[in-house]
Amino acid sequence: MKTNFFTKIVVSAFLLIIIAYGCTTTTYLIVSEGESFNALTKITDNENPCFDSDGGSEGTNLVFTVREKDGSYNIYMKDNVLSRATIQKTYGTNLNVSPAVCVAKGKIAFQYYDKNNFDIYYVDAYKGKAITQVTYTDENEYNPSWNPEGTIIIFEKGAQPRSFIAVSEKNNKAAIYNLVTVTKNQIWLKNLVTGELKMIGEGSFPSISPDGNMIAFIKYDLNKQKNAEVGTLWIMTIDGDSPRQLTTSDLGYAIRPKWSPDGTQIVFQLTKKNKTDSDIYTIDVNGENLKQHTNNPADDFSPFWSSDGYIYFSSDRGAKKGEYQIWRFKIEE
Repeated sequence: MKTNFFTKIVVSAFLLIIIAYGCTTTTYLIVSEGESFNALTKITDNENPCFDSDGGSEGTNLVFTVREKDGSYNIYMKDNVLSRATIQKTYGTNLNVSPAVCVAKGKIAFQYYDKNNFDIYYVDAYKGKAITQVTYTDENEYNPSWNPEGTIIIFEKGAQPRSFIAVSEKNNKAAIYNLVTVTKNQIWLKNLVTGELKMIGEGSFPSISPDGNMIAFIKYDLNKQKNAEVGTLWIMTIDGDSPRQLTTSDLGYAIRPKWSPDGTQIVFQLTKKNKTDSDIYTIDVNGENLKQHTNNPADDFSPFWSSDGYIYFSSDRGAKKGEYQIWRFKIEE
């Protein structure tokens, strides 16, 4: 469903109430000083927290995770992103999280926890409830991402963290040392046609570009002070070649990168130094033109860029801490 009701938001600290004409939902928009975007819209208004969204192409087939009242996590889908109606895609009391949509095949990949470890599965977006297992190991596999044709899934595999002795405090008399653990997970590729399974590099939160040739990912390391872990944004080819760093450790803690529809930019979540909440940023793939888009005391996280130009993200703005819902906006031009 399309609507031309939403107009450009004048950024200031206030509560703006917008009714989406032709839809069944009333959208409450919380905007803070310093935020700059068009058509900020609250997409879900569930009594349970909603987060980790994907899909949403042309206003359809938005998938996301819901934390149920019994503590389980399941995947839901909206055929129309502005409608209240949802379709439950996974069931049970386990953890089903991090959904990723393949439009070409009509599949939803996700990570599933069976009380022992996480594995990657997928389910048909439109038919039935049967799930298909992709990985079979005793290690944890996370954060799946499809290539455009739906023939390849890349994912993150848990490896043994590397620990460093780091200085946390220093004075004239003594130094206190802490053991800082740095996550060093691996990025793997599974070809669903040939069955090929191979490691292509070290990193976390891999995301395949729209043309299927590149991967955006996060590398964890110590900060310059050597007293805390920090995430930096990188890209490389889908074969693991030519890695290139886009953000530096002094910028803050970067995580969860996703590509723009034309493959020229990356949207990601960043917690800046000396801040506890995260915000949504974009950067060009050449490492230039870094822009901040949200600036709210709430947590704004887990962004993705739909094919029709909206950036979706999860946030607890205007709500109690941890009561996340799905929001979206368009970048100002």
